Amino acid sequence: MKVLTLEGDHRTMGLQHGEQVRDLRPLILEAVHRRLEALAPYTAVLEPQVQELTTVWEAHASSTLEMLQGIAEALNVGWETLFQYTIASFLEAQVSDREFPPDGCTVWAAAAPITKHGMPMLVKNRDGVPHDRALQCLVRARPTRGYRCTYLTSAGSPGVFSSGMNEAGLVVADTHVASSDLGPGIARCAVMLEVLERYNSVRAALDYLRQVPHIGDGTLVLLDVTGSMAVFEAGHSVQGVIWPERGLAVSTNHFVSGPLRERWEARELPERRGASQQRYARVVAALQAVRGLVDVAWAQGFMADHGGADGGICRHAEADSGVATLSCAIHLPQERTLLVADGPPCRTRFKAWPVG
Repeated sequence: MKVLTLEGDHRTMGLQHGEQVRDLRPLILEAVHRRLEALAPYTAVLEPQVQELTTVWEAHASSTLEMLQGIAEALNVGWETLFQYTIASFLEAQVSDREFPPDGCTVWAAAAPITKHGMPMLVKNRDGVPHDRALQCLVRARPTRGYRCTYLTSAGSPGVFSSGMNEAGLVVADTHVASSDLGPGIARCAVMLEVLERYNSVRAALDYLRQVPHIGDGTLVLLDVTGSMAVFEAGHSVQGVIWPERGLAVSTNHFVSGPLRERWEARELPERRGASQQRYARVVAALQAVRGLVDVAWAQGFMADHGGADGGICRHAEADSGVATLSCAIHLPQERTLLVADGPPCRTRFKAWPVG
């Protein structure tokens, strides 16, 4: 896994990102082509939406847009092409109702009374197509304005893809949800960058999240150094906040809050129907069963468990519809440290990374 060191304003950090992943350019272009090729027949239909999204990002996500433009310049790729790649999941949802494997990850946050000594932690298994593992990067960022932060992302992609933590001990991680509540807004990668650079608590981050327009296709799990936590379900027209139940917050790939429960779309392959709900229930039951005992070693073992076809947390492409666990990240806000397994946690050693 490449480790990127970014410093300065956002365009400069984008240039640095592009320069440091230049050897991956063929793989990046392959990923871009794979996502955009299927959208090519709909170019005329989607152009107004692309333009509307560009306007929204200019108003609400200029930092991520400037970073994207820097990456595009360094990689000699048109920034408009890279922008469409960044918002491809939204564009795909506008023109296709195809079924797909649920690749939106498993996230949980815990503190007292679940964890040993009340230690707050947020844990995420990042799932996706195996090709994307080669693009996975760890970023250590020092923006000109804002908190230093360390986060997982993908080469050629701006903002925060997956999860990260800032020097104040605020952690954020996302999951993807197939949603009927979509519209012009900013993507989770941009929202998470803003959260990490600007805020130091869950409540402050939630105040921001309630004010900005969201594309509407996912959730954000938040945790801070005090052990405060929440799940923000980001629909486009309506949002929901789920507060922790007995020291635990969980998100997989469906909405569960009242305002959004009916806006989740069951678009998984038939053999995977209900997998998100089963993983969710399995995480809740497992952590509640060992309340007061959860520590780093327990988290590493649990996230490495396969647990059957539907309830498995660690997933492998050869047995699971082409989707695999690309990494596992354990965020420890009191220590300002991320433990990252660059690969499935069942067979990959974790490495510690300090924030900043």
